[in-house]
Amino acid sequence: MSDLGWGAKLPAEAEQKEFQVPPVGEYNFMVVSVEKTYSSAGNSMAKVRLDLQGADGSVFDNLVLTDNMVWKLNSFFESIGIKEKGKELDIDLSTAFDKAQGKEGRLKVKHETYNGKPSAKVDRYIIPTAKKAPTAPAAPAADDNFSLPFPVDEEK
Repeated sequence: MSDLGWGAKLPAEAEQKEFQVPPVGEYNFMVVSVEKTYSSAGNSMAKVRLDLQGADGSVFDNLVLTDNMVWKLNSFFESIGIKEKGKELDIDLSTAFDKAQGKEGRLKVKHETYNGKPSAKVDRYIIPTAKKAPTAPAAPAADDNFSLPFPVDEEK
């Protein structure tokens, strides 16, 4: 079947795909879409769609821009590398959400029941830990009794 256009006729029936709820666990994700909208209480909100790697499907998260949700906003932007942990976001939130699309991060999925059906929700965003640069091994301590396994010509 090809994509439908505005001039297309709607077929009588189509195969309905069963929505799969991914198992509880940690997943890498990609931000597929960001919709700037408003919550039912009238607060600014970003509705993000996150495609999970290693599982069929996506999860959606509503990131409401309120003081009570600053912790979640911080962890979202830290997870995808737009913000550094412990530092203020150096761009406005609208621009940050524009930059979020296509970024990758890690999250933990939990299950909740909604209208009698299981659904996958973001439990938390996982902030990557900084990898320490490998260090050279320390030089051996000086030892006056140290001897080389070969003779040394000290007359040169």
